[in-house]
Amino acid sequence: MTDGTLRVWVFVDGQNVYRDARRAFFQESDASYFGQIDHAKLATLLAERGTAPVGKTRVLDECRVYIGIPSSNRDPQANAARLRQKAAWEKSGAKVFGRPLQYPKDWPKHKEAEKGVDVALAVDFVFHAARKSFDVGIIVSTDTDLVPALEAGDGLHRAWGTPKIEVAAWKPLGKRLQIPGRPVWCHQLERADYELVKDETRYASKP
Repeated sequence: MTDGTLRVWVFVDGQNVYRDARRAFFQESDASYFGQIDHAKLATLLAERGTAPVGKTRVLDECRVYIGIPSSNRDPQANAARLRQKAAWEKSGAKVFGRPLQYPKDWPKHKEAEKGVDVALAVDFVFHAARKSFDVGIIVSTDTDLVPALEAGDGLHRAWGTPKIEVAAWKPLGKRLQIPGRPVWCHQLERADYELVKDETRYASKP
């Protein structure tokens, strides 16, 4: 924290946020681009909405997005679409961190899966919290595998008074990350919030 500014970092679990947005606001049969968001816009919204002590101003310092990357050999079309997404998100101001998707032997009968994405987010969150890289850290996800990272951040806050830990989730789903017995502020995102940050680019279509 310098000169009255609170540095806000937002950590986004990309697939979790996308999937939850579709469950909250759309039908499974709707086009795949419904549920996409502009992560930098969402991060800015969260940074500006949170509370701050008198005389302090919250300013978005970093938006970090964690996603799976399809194989260019097994699924070149999905890989190309994901790379177009990644480039667009980075152009808008987000830092995007990708991990290769894992494919079962009987793919595509059984779907590919993300491996290590939540771990990468959790490690970065705790690492930068310990380094005091940010004053406010916001995790945008409902994946309970991230609770230990929240607990570590909360422990640092109790020891040092920083960073402040927050989470965000789509309100209609009625779920959020929590630490048992500890208060964690949650940004409850409504359909109107989705409309402010949605990204309806059809990345699956060739430019």
